[in-house]
Amino acid sequence: MHHVVSETPVAFLQNLLEATQIDRKPLRFTSERLGSLVRTLELNDLDEYSSLQRVANFATLIGTYQKGFSLILEPFDDRTPTIPDPVFHLW
Repeated sequence: MHHVVSETPVAFLQNLLEATQIDRKPLRFTSERLGSLVRTLELNDLDEYSSLQRVANFATLIGTYQKGFSLILEPFDDRTPTIPDPVFHLW
């Protein structure tokens, strides 16, 4: 059974707040803060941190814009429906 969830940024942020107590405002600066941390630590191999950068960019996007797109969450891959393997799409 394929269960796809579609949420507005506002609904996603409300669920995030309820689950983690993380508010929208600090998310707006996630990417900038990660960049500052990377520079402070003088990290050289940035390819190792590309996944973390994607998460930071997503957090910044969702914290900055409250309308104009939807979040689509596919919690499972159709090939392995019993193993959680979430995928986010911005639409």
